[in-house]
Amino acid sequence: MAVLRVLAALSEPSRFVELAVDACRTNVRDVFDAIALDNDFYARHVPDAAYFQMVVKALFVEAPLARIVGLADRTTPELVRMVRAFASERRAAGRTVPDDVMLVHGVTE
Repeated sequence: MAVLRVLAALSEPSRFVELAVDACRTNVRDVFDAIALDNDFYARHVPDAAYFQMVVKALFVEAPLARIVGLADRTTPELVRMVRAFASERRAAGRTVPDDVMLVHGVTE
């Protein structure tokens, strides 16, 4: 997990994008948190599609969106759409919608 936290500081950090994206796919919360929270690697090096997937997964696992670096700067209409869809699916399934959805500028669920 320590390696994931320092990826941005390594030489040629963009070569670790695949590793970072794979780390976000894990169901091990400590690994996910190491790459997704308080870590600027995703904000600086990962394409929008993977960044948006990470944000939605953070909502799903109830990781605090306030700790995702670059969220305000990386928010686009597509991310807003994805977060709204996530919230809609949660409501349709009778599940609660995390309050953190409102941290994605443009989502007012």
